[in-house]
Amino acid sequence: MDAKALAQAIFQAILESLADQVVARLRARRQTALVLFTGTDLGLAQAAAAIQTLRREGWTLRLVFSEAAVSLMLPERLRGLGAQADPAGAGPELDALLAGCGCVLVPELSVNAAAKVAWGIRDCLASRLLARALEQGLPVIAASNGCCPDNPKRAAGGFRVTDAYRSRLRTNLEALGSYGIRLVSAEALADTARGLLAPEAGPARPAAAVAAVPARPAGACRARAGQRAVFSRSDAAQCRAGELRLGRDVLVTPLAADELERRNVHLILT
Repeated sequence: MDAKALAQAIFQAILESLADQVVARLRARRQTALVLFTGTDLGLAQAAAAIQTLRREGWTLRLVFSEAAVSLMLPERLRGLGAQADPAGAGPELDALLAGCGCVLVPELSVNAAAKVAWGIRDCLASRLLARALEQGLPVIAASNGCCPDNPKRAAGGFRVTDAYRSRLRTNLEALGSYGIRLVSAEALADTARGLLAPEAGPARPAAAVAAVPARPAGACRARAGQRAVFSRSDAAQCRAGELRLGRDVLVTPLAADELERRNVHLILT
């Protein structure tokens, strides 16, 4: 092997190593979730099972409790969730709580929290945290067992309201869905979280927001035969908000990924 071939082999090995590290980092981030508990226990048993399932599958879960949630939690239930007996969720800054998380899971969304987020009210930890997650474009998955007016268990617990009140609760949930929050049953929490690991998973983006992306970045990362393409931050800096499709053999550097996120560019690997 001559010097040129050796240099190419070393360069290829470095790129492959970098690609593996990038994939590992992205997967680790996507499997790290902030789990926010609010003030309802409807569906909590099923949600607790989902949390244990995700933990067994290697997820890193950061548990945060609102004051209302703490008042509902018996010490043994907290221990079952792997939390401290006296959780403190109000202390850290919002960005510190969300740092490094690939998504936010709400195992039991309360009527109160749903209404506040729907109407843009930020006067408690839960509402401020969910609003901040939406601002950062983080996927939010919320179990609606405790806030859906049509949940049969609510009726069994004495939920007798007028049609107008029930309609208002439905409107709040519709607003959350329009913001991009994925409302599911507590039983489907783990499966929906796993779905975020799919290659094309990401925050819902209105069709009107998808704009044409200049062809140059994709073309700029085409590699010569025998080399792996690299998509750099300078390539990302030429993109406009919308969708960008790249081949799976393209190595997207961490700085490029951050730049695309900053520019509201949705990357799809094909």
